[in-house]
Amino acid sequence: ETPVESTVSPQELATEESVEIQPAEEQLETIVSIPVGAAIPGCEKTDECFMPSSIIAVQGSTITWTNDDTAAHTVTSGKDVVADGKFDSGLLVVGGTFSFKFESNGEYPYYCAVHPWMTGKVTVE
Repeated sequence: ETPVESTVSPQELATEESVEIQPAEEQLETIVSIPVGAAIPGCEKTDECFMPSSIIAVQGSTITWTNDDTAAHTVTSGKDVVADGKFDSGLLVVGGTFSFKFESNGEYPYYCAVHPWMTGKVTVE
């Protein structure tokens, strides 16, 4: 009797490869929401002006901020309302997004130039 060989179709191999790659890509992008109400002072008391307000990311990660509020905002790198020039979204309209890829380790504080009580931080390790 002839032994039966099990074969794997090329489609099955391709599926297995893309499944292995997918999780690594997902870890490299983080979404930060600018929630409804962030334009009104008070969100800084509960640290909810950016959600999440503090992120620990790996080198090479991309962070995307989405403006889910009813007012325009900025995502401006710097501290104490002093821009440091590392990144700046410009004015983000309602529903707008801004992405930045973090290539170097370090701490990246940021704020909204329109509403300076809104602050957040990305730590790249």
